Amino acid sequence: MSSLAVSIFLLFLSNSVQELEVAFAARFPPNSVASSQLEFWSDNVVNPMPESIESKLSLLSNQDSALTSSFTSNQESFNQNGFCSKANLACTPLSENTLATIEATRNLSGYKVSISSKAFDLHDEHASSSLDPNFFFRLSSVLQKGRRVQIPSFDKTSLPPRSFLPTKIASKISTTDSADLQKVFPNLFASEPMKETIERSIGYCNVPALKGETKTCSNSLEDMIEFSKKALGEKKLISLSTESTRGSGKELEIGNIKQFHTKMIVSCHEVFFPFATYFCHSLPLSNTRLYAVDFVDPETKAHVNRILAVCHLDTSEWPAEHMVFKTLNISPGQGEACHWYRKDDPLWIGSNGEKKKAQTWMES
Repeated sequence: MSSLAVSIFLLFLSNSVQELEVAFAARFPPNSVASSQLEFWSDNVVNPMPESIESKLSLLSNQDSALTSSFTSNQESFNQNGFCSKANLACTPLSENTLATIEATRNLSGYKVSISSKAFDLHDEHASSSLDPNFFFRLSSVLQKGRRVQIPSFDKTSLPPRSFLPTKIASKISTTDSADLQKVFPNLFASEPMKETIERSIGYCNVPALKGETKTCSNSLEDMIEFSKKALGEKKLISLSTESTRGSGKELEIGNIKQFHTKMIVSCHEVFFPFATYFCHSLPLSNTRLYAVDFVDPETKAHVNRILAVCHLDTSEWPAEHMVFKTLNISPGQGEACHWYRKDDPLWIGSNGEKKKAQTWMES
């Protein structure tokens, strides 16, 4: 790739980012928390913010955030003064169908947790029955250009809309302690199904990391980015995500396949708390593969979607009850387990300098 082409591309990328920043600035006033979150993104991530993250920016003003931070210190309820609505939090009990969707999304990782000292399997029949088995596949039998693949129902995996907490508030809200959360969100814990759902999320955040991983539960955008930077050993990040939910539930044809070659990735999965939260864990590419797969219409060959895929080459520590083993007809440690990535879940890689950054995007 010529230096001129690289320079032109970098200029194009820079202009695109600037145009998006102007558009975001028009939507979020300078005194808003969202404006600060957008600035933090711009300082630490080289590519534009995807819609799935932009939709979770805080709707609070900086004044709202400062006032709320004071009563959060005393663990007072968030239900007062209409704060939940203003901050776009989920402070009221959810429907049974929504709770089933929340449980189903937990099956996209290989963890087993405990809540209240009682062993609880994230991969029970109730949750497994809600997740489309087409999310899982074997590397050798699916990732081939020209192959037709049944796309999972991405459009049925979205969690309830919620915003990130401002950092000053997020730092005072625990994602690992049920008692602390109950003081701040008493209405949710008064509902037994909601209480159990939140306790499962807490168990997820408390589960020991798998071999070779580091992990965290981030309830602020800034914390998710800082964790990813530290885990990757990078000053700047590239955010990757599945393009959209287009083609959900349909049979599509695989077009171009890009494999990412980097030492480490950080994979983040949205988990349910009343505020936007992501369970993030580092994955060394010594036993993980990351792909971006273009899908086209089988007849017209028109582009439909670009979907990320993660393949775990070592499943020996995954619970035997995980639905992936039943779906793929393998046992823990017998072979790789791959899954498609939801558009709401970001993946992070290091930018590694200007030249590599440009090359990464040109090859995407």
